[in-house]
Amino acid sequence: MTRIFFFASISSILMSFTQFGNKGILTELQLKFIKENYNWKSEEILIINFLQPKENCFWNNNENPNSSIKWWEKFYSNINLKNISNIYVYSDKISAKNIIDSKKRFEDYNNFLLNNFFNIKKECFGVLVINSLGEYEVAEGEYSEQQVETLIKKLKR
Repeated sequence: MTRIFFFASISSILMSFTQFGNKGILTELQLKFIKENYNWKSEEILIINFLQPKENCFWNNNENPNSSIKWWEKFYSNINLKNISNIYVYSDKISAKNIIDSKKRFEDYNNFLLNNFFNIKKECFGVLVINSLGEYEVAEGEYSEQQVETLIKKLKR
């Protein structure tokens, strides 16, 4: 019983920091821009893990981007990523310049993602999940593995 209460408490805390509900369909130009700039080939789903610029975050989330790589690997280790491209986009390309490789880690070209999907200030992270039809859902703020899996399930066709 204590364990259930603990998990329920953690889930409600995480949900209070996350803003869901931003969903829609990309325009043809937006879909083309994302495919061309973020190495999205033939996968059914694209997951974009977005880091806000440091001035939008209540702490310096860009201070040591190298240390976050292992954390993210563990975060996604139990999520089925078959036929899914999972990338990381950094709004602060200067802080992340040492890890941006344009294969799995990218800059936010022309602030495209910040301006179109992640416009809530004071949120350090966000996730954008898109299917091959251009349908998408966004979560701004902290998010869990279960929330990512839910977004994937909603968008799989």
